[in-house]
Amino acid sequence: MLVLRGIVRAFGRRRAVAGVTLEVRAGEAVLLVGRNGAGKTTLLRIATGFLDPDAGEVIVDGIAMARQRARAQARLGYLPEHAPAPGELTVREHLYLRARQKRAPARGAGAVIDRAIALAGLGDVVGQRIATLSKGFRQRVGLADALLGDPPLVILDEPTSGMDPIQVVQLRRHLTAAARDRAVLLSSHAVSDLEPLASRVAVLRDGALVALDTPEALRRRAGADRLEAAVVALLGEEAA
Repeated sequence: MLVLRGIVRAFGRRRAVAGVTLEVRAGEAVLLVGRNGAGKTTLLRIATGFLDPDAGEVIVDGIAMARQRARAQARLGYLPEHAPAPGELTVREHLYLRARQKRAPARGAGAVIDRAIALAGLGDVVGQRIATLSKGFRQRVGLADALLGDPPLVILDEPTSGMDPIQVVQLRRHLTAAARDRAVLLSSHAVSDLEPLASRVAVLRDGALVALDTPEALRRRAGADRLEAAVVALLGEEAA
């Protein structure tokens, strides 16, 4: 569903991504972890077509991003860490505008929106203005936006940022439902919060992929009883 092959990206003399190859298949969620500055957000921006790599290729659902960017982007949903949403609009109004921007036909937009609302668990707040929502519900609005039109690939950057423990559990439940029939790539520092969702974990260090395996395999490899401890070990002592 998503193929990143030999991705390289530098900013001046600093290499942010150093030859990353990664595949995310339909029906699985891959959790991307690493220290601040490891290249996670840069890699996600390249995967979504908002940033071009210096080398390598991105393929979304069989479509090469470099050759058919609009077609490839139409096959994915993206939730950035700070998803923009106008506070003066209600949840439904915002999602209607986003659905139309994504070229959903006016006559069929209602069904598209209702499906995304159900997946993101927004049924109780569809008539509320976004400015009145908690951080957890605003993140769910961003998730619903990413799920509009049922894209086969969803990419999420720090989806649980700023949430309390109850909000994290609720969002994780909705993410699990969304990941059942699509490919999900998500980046987060909240390793323990999102471990139950992850089919595989990709560990990024200094722009390079140093591990890619199931949570169980990474724990065994590091001799750790928690994934978080295994990730710290893989990132080196300085990560602690």
